[in-house]
Amino acid sequence: MLSNGLVCKTCYKLADVITDAESGETICTNCGMVMGNDKSFQHTPEWRAFDANHMRDRSRVGMPMTLTRHDKGLSTVIGRPDKDAGGKGLDSSTRSLMQRLRIWDHRIQVSSPTDRNLSNAFQKLDRLKGKLGLPDNVIEKAAYIYRKVQQQGMVRGRTIVATLAATVYIASREAGVPRTLAEVASLSNISYKELSRIYRRIVLSLDLKVPIIDPVKCISKIANKLELSEKTKRHAISYMHNVKTSGIAAGKDPMGLAGAVLYLSCLHCDEHRTQLDVAAASGVTEVTLRNRCKELNTKLPQLN
Repeated sequence: MLSNGLVCKTCYKLADVITDAESGETICTNCGMVMGNDKSFQHTPEWRAFDANHMRDRSRVGMPMTLTRHDKGLSTVIGRPDKDAGGKGLDSSTRSLMQRLRIWDHRIQVSSPTDRNLSNAFQKLDRLKGKLGLPDNVIEKAAYIYRKVQQQGMVRGRTIVATLAATVYIASREAGVPRTLAEVASLSNISYKELSRIYRRIVLSLDLKVPIIDPVKCISKIANKLELSEKTKRHAISYMHNVKTSGIAAGKDPMGLAGAVLYLSCLHCDEHRTQLDVAAASGVTEVTLRNRCKELNTKLPQLN
């Protein structure tokens, strides 16, 4: 890069100088003397690209740390493309060498039993994330709880999937994401009894304060399954706020209570849905739904 108006300290002439952006050196064009690098600037972009197209993701840092990887995302891997720095393909002997290095690099990263357990568990956790449709913050929290469970040795004697399902349910409760224990057990292919037993063990051992699911959030979930109108949904949410204020919701199953409120709202808004349909969408029995509706009609009849 050329600059004007600088005096060389060697030839004492006012001449153009060249600034090398790579080395940071300033060179006189008359005598070739390196004038220094204390006042040079880096003119290349400060961002780096970490995506496949090398242009879309202009990041100024590397990959963020995450608890959903056994190494927290801090380790490096040997790239898959068999090309050198110039873009030329490698010969057969070098490709074979690089393949062996990749294998040993992976083995070294998961050399300890703890790392192998975490690597296997977090692969299953990623599949659970897709099945349950959970956001990233819930998965991060579930990974954090699983690490605590593993440190205390509670994974021994239990399946990894069952322990992960319990941590996912706890993380969902803490994040306010409406997921029932039966739903998590069904999508994880685990019995409800086994999952509830592991859940209670983790909560007692780690002394966790798991919040109760907000029944208002359950209304949207059930209403979407039943394909109800926005008018019915808003009436149900308003009804639920009055139910919570009156204290009727204390000690009640959130999904059953939300199903009863939605069923009464459907009757109020002239939207036909049977008790069987609402009970199936809520994950409760028709008897539970009828009992909740009877209690709401008795204590809050003016809102129906």
